[in-house]
Amino acid sequence: MTRRLLLFGYALAVLLPLGWIVLNSLRPSSEVFAHPLAWPASWTLANYAAAWTGSHFGSYALNSLWITAASTLLTVLLGAALAFATARYRLPGGRWVEFCLTAGLTVPLQLCVLPLFFWLKALGLLGSGSGLILVYAASGIPYSALLLRSFFGRIPPELYESAEMDGCTPRQAFWKITLPLATPALASVALWTAIAVYNEYFLALILLGGHPGAPRTLPLGLAEMSIASQYHADFAQLFAGVTLTMIPSLLAYAVAGRYLLKGLAEGALKG
Repeated sequence: MTRRLLLFGYALAVLLPLGWIVLNSLRPSSEVFAHPLAWPASWTLANYAAAWTGSHFGSYALNSLWITAASTLLTVLLGAALAFATARYRLPGGRWVEFCLTAGLTVPLQLCVLPLFFWLKALGLLGSGSGLILVYAASGIPYSALLLRSFFGRIPPELYESAEMDGCTPRQAFWKITLPLATPALASVALWTAIAVYNEYFLALILLGGHPGAPRTLPLGLAEMSIASQYHADFAQLFAGVTLTMIPSLLAYAVAGRYLLKGLAEGALKG
C-alpha cells in the first residue's frame, strides 16, 4: 500500500506540471499572465500556430529530428559493433577497452567541452550539425557498448559455430544473427539515446549557440523563445512550444516503451 501511494504521489508530481503547461498553451496569453493557476476561460490553438511559424519552431524541430536520428543511428551501430567484437572474441587489451568504456560513463561532458570546442574548430566542424552529431555519438557509445555487450554475451556460441561451419563470416554473423536476436536491447539503447540527444541543451548551446547561421535545435529554440517572452510576456506561446517539444518523446515511449524494460532487464544479466 505504501509503495502504491508513493508511486501515485510521484505520478501526480510529474503529470500535474505537464497538465498545467498544456492547459496554459490552449488559452490566450493575457489569461496566463493574469490567472496562471485558474481554469481557462477561453480556448485557442493560435499559440501553436504562432510557435510553429512565427518563432521558427518548425525549422528547430526539423533540425532536432535529423540530428537526433543521425546521432542515434551512429551510436547504436558503433556501440553494437564494439560490443559484438568484445563479447564474441578475446581481443588483446579487451579488459582495457572495457575499463575505458566504464570510465567514459563517469566523466561529465561539461569537463570535456573545452577540448571538444577546439577539436571541432580545428576540424572545421564548429557550429555545424555534423560536429554536434559526432560529439553526441561519441558520448553515447560507452553506454550502448556496455549494455549491448552484456546482452550479446548471453547469445549461445553454438549459433556462431554452426554459422561458421556453413561459411558465415564474422560480418555476416553480426548482421544476420546478433542484431536480429538483440532487437529489444537495440531498441532500448536507441530510445534512451534519442531522448537524451533530443533534450540536450548544454553542448548544443556551446557548439552551436554562438555561431551565426548554425542550425538551432529545439532546446535552443525554446531558450530563445523564453528570453523573448521576458520582454512581451507571451507565455502561452512558450507553453505551446514546450508542449510540441514533448510530443516526439511521448510518441517514442508509446511505440518503443515495451522494448525498453525488456532490453534493460535482459542486457543487465550476464550468462
